[in-house]
Amino acid sequence: MTRCHGAGVAEFLLDTEIASRLMRAERRALTGLRRSGAKSVSISSITMAELLYGARLRDDNPSVMASVRAFLTRISVHAWDEEAAEAHARIRVCAKRLGRNAGAFDIMIAAHAEALGATLVTSDAAVKNLKIEGLKIVSW
Repeated sequence: MTRCHGAGVAEFLLDTEIASRLMRAERRALTGLRRSGAKSVSISSITMAELLYGARLRDDNPSVMASVRAFLTRISVHAWDEEAAEAHARIRVCAKRLGRNAGAFDIMIAAHAEALGATLVTSDAAVKNLKIEGLKIVSW
């Protein structure tokens, strides 16, 4: 499969934990973002789903959903596509053969970053342990 990377490709793709930390304006995440010199920061539609799910669990606190909605208006969201699905299948099989594992959504987000040619921003040790060939990972 030929990969085409054009304008609009994410430079950094945030996982759900990092996106949540940025939404809450946590100092460490904000400092990492500033120091990265990022020109493009985005999330996967998988991360969007997880953020919305978490906000719906907190329906007793409408400000959580308001924060998520505000965050989503300020960040690019990449739709899950065929390249991401192909990368996911390849990465998951490789991890299984090596006896490594991570959460299903975490693997999907990592695969999406790999398919986009983006650097994944995560602090998830299980994802890092997958040692996905060609995927750049940083922690903020």
